[in-house]
Amino acid sequence: MLNFRTRWWLSWILVIGAALLIIYWSAQQATQSRVIRLATASAGGYYHEFGSHLKEIIEQQGRYDVELIETRGSVDNRGRLLKDEADMAIIMIGSATLQNLRLVAPLWHDHMHLIVRRDSDLQSLMDLPGRNITLGVEGSGYRAQATMMLDHLGIDPGEIGMNDLYFSQLLENEELEGAIVTTGMLNPDLRSVLVSGEFRLVPINLAEGYALNHSQINPTQIPAGTYPSVRGPLPDTNLKTLGTLAVLASRTDVPDALVQAVHQALFSEEMRRKAPTLVDINPLEDRLLRYTPMHPASERYYNPHAGLDQFSRSLAWLNENRWLILAFFAAVGGGWLQIKQLQKMRSQRKKSNLESGLEKIFREAVELERSQKEAKDLRLLHRYLNEALNLKHQAVTLAQGNHLNDSVLFLTTLQQCSDVLRQLEWRLAGLQVNEVAKRQAEAATHS
Repeated sequence: MLNFRTRWWLSWILVIGAALLIIYWSAQQATQSRVIRLATASAGGYYHEFGSHLKEIIEQQGRYDVELIETRGSVDNRGRLLKDEADMAIIMIGSATLQNLRLVAPLWHDHMHLIVRRDSDLQSLMDLPGRNITLGVEGSGYRAQATMMLDHLGIDPGEIGMNDLYFSQLLENEELEGAIVTTGMLNPDLRSVLVSGEFRLVPINLAEGYALNHSQINPTQIPAGTYPSVRGPLPDTNLKTLGTLAVLASRTDVPDALVQAVHQALFSEEMRRKAPTLVDINPLEDRLLRYTPMHPASERYYNPHAGLDQFSRSLAWLNENRWLILAFFAAVGGGWLQIKQLQKMRSQRKKSNLESGLEKIFREAVELERSQKEAKDLRLLHRYLNEALNLKHQAVTLAQGNHLNDSVLFLTTLQQCSDVLRQLEWRLAGLQVNEVAKRQAEAATHS
């Protein structure tokens, strides 16, 4: 058992520790940003437009503000996440790896578009060398996908002129013959180019073979009539091409609450109206995304075992607030020890006061014993007898209910009072006998 002094110090250590933990937890909460930094791409593209929709809906919730960061695209976005220059980013699967990042949600399908001028004789990707075809700016997902395709075809990007421009330059630079653009079908800049009627789409005829060599790419089609044009919707018929997914990714240390706020906005009815091409894919069941590292909040969101979801959320809450919980238990433990110490101190003070009272009674009994030995007056002895009885009664009253019945001091005091009473009773009895004998003698003399 710990002694009193050790328990006293331990209780204060727990209370101070709890206070420090609460201060630490409060500091963490205060420093947790209420701004979500979202890396998109250049203004005019669909990544940036979607980011604007997401920003609007999240800020309507009132918990977070959203800062949109214009970037060069997916590759640049990955770098910004790793450098802690953004909290979340839109990344095209296959253009940049999600290693050391976390998947938040799949967004939409990006399709590869081979765009050329209407009067161009370019009929396939193999016709690219020697022509002015932009592949996209450095750091963009467009360029990453285009260079992967060229590598598969054995074409050196250096054989293609003007290959580092943004594809909307097609509307301004007539020397630019075409572009390879992998993007979503709602891309505003893409639609601006195609609506002009000056361009056409070329099929990617080797889509199936290319996809066999790249697990993150799928053969797909651009449906006939997808894009409005002054010369009639494009393409005329379903067009063979390649597709991949655009996803929302985050840093590994982004708080669960922030991801949950994004989920709430992302899967809202309003977002579905603004972004009708959003996919309904459960990453945990997708052949590709199931192997992609996911943010814990996203794993819980997509978990099909709904019965375990609340338990998972509870564990996540406990993990996020572990310092506060630890502080709470430390405070409770410290408070409990403090209360026990106060109770013990009060008990000891009470016991000390009771013992002081018994000591006083004992001293009075000793003094009474000394005084009665010198007394010879019958009335004085009777008074001493009453005082001794009163002292004994006081001692018994103090001991009862205060756990002093077995106290050595109480037993000694009680014995002292009893001894004094016995001595007084003997003396009174002797004096009374003498008084009776004296009266009898006087009566005999008179008779």
